[in-house]
Amino acid sequence: MENQNTLIHLDVEKIPDIHLIRDVSKHLKRGHRWIFADCFDQKDRHRDGLAVLKSKNEIIGYGLVQSDTQLRFRLLTLAEENFVRSNNLIHTLTIWSELQWTKAINLRKGFRSQTTNSFRLINGEGDGLPGLIIDVYDDTAVIKHDHPVVIRFWNHEGIAKRLVQDFPFIKSVYHKKRNDEDVKGEEILGTLKEEVLFLENGSFFASNIKDAAKTGFFIDQRDNRKLISQFSKQKSVLNLFSYTAGFSVFAAQGGANSITSVDIGKAAILAARRNFEVNNLTTKHEAIADDAFSFIDQQIKEKQKWDLVITDPPSFAPNQKTVDSAIEAYVKVFSQSLKLVNSNGLFAASSCSSHISTDKFMDICRESFSKNRKKGTLVYFGGQPFDHPYPLAMEELRYLKFALFRLD
Repeated sequence: MENQNTLIHLDVEKIPDIHLIRDVSKHLKRGHRWIFADCFDQKDRHRDGLAVLKSKNEIIGYGLVQSDTQLRFRLLTLAEENFVRSNNLIHTLTIWSELQWTKAINLRKGFRSQTTNSFRLINGEGDGLPGLIIDVYDDTAVIKHDHPVVIRFWNHEGIAKRLVQDFPFIKSVYHKKRNDEDVKGEEILGTLKEEVLFLENGSFFASNIKDAAKTGFFIDQRDNRKLISQFSKQKSVLNLFSYTAGFSVFAAQGGANSITSVDIGKAAILAARRNFEVNNLTTKHEAIADDAFSFIDQQIKEKQKWDLVITDPPSFAPNQKTVDSAIEAYVKVFSQSLKLVNSNGLFAASSCSSHISTDKFMDICRESFSKNRKKGTLVYFGGQPFDHPYPLAMEELRYLKFALFRLD
């Protein structure tokens, strides 16, 4: 019988096997956790959920099958681990989940501070807990998954109890679903506030968790937002695809003369104004609800320029098939954005697509400068912060790229 205090739901019925047709054991032993559909016989019908991974009838490990995606199998644990009991899968996976949880929690013991109380507590595969994302905003923890299979696997009630046990300051645990679903989420523990107020590097941010993107905020740009505050003093700043104006808030904190935030979402622009309000910022701030691409074209026609332009568009490459068109889109928007930067000004470019590698991203930046017949100096290159770890063997989980250039 399942223990409600455990982190996972376990089906005690017979667990099916899934057979590899390609030997990827070395790949897995190095720390990679994903196996794609072409490694399995396409004639086999795979049942969603927990499965035993086999190669030539030898047990390689245990994991989760997603029959409707190219990412077909998510490894939980290899069979060679010393805690594995092949005749007792409940024991094995209970111990596995406890070990991975403890490592993730221990890594983050010092993350909460007087200036920052928002951080990623569990980063899915990066913490060895596939498909499980937990972000903390002050006293609120938000759980989010990327596939129904992992939703069924993780035990939200057990996770909520463990969260409160390990972090007594947590008062509310919310499971956030897709924004286009009829029910956007459910309260697992406590009551979710209509507006959650949290701190990041000394600045306040307000989020309506239920309707906001991701878990409520783009925590992964934290270090890069702080960097902007160090380069914004006495500058005019343009923040394109601004969402709720995180970069703009830090530009204002850094002493910018004026800031323009542009996002197509009217709700995002209202939230941007709210974020200036909760920080009592008096910097001139124009928050515009408009399509950023159209805005760029119009400003080029009007020959408008800023000292610092930040271009952080949504991912143009949701999958590998779209990489070529994504590269073209990034080059276009970056090269057009560069036309809005004053001579010797600064340009920040970012991509959140895991399918655009660091090398490809830098090639995109070089091509963008070249199309404008401009030269640039790379001032800073960053990515996701330390609460977004990833396995050394999974370079594709190093998804965030952020580069700050000076125009020369």
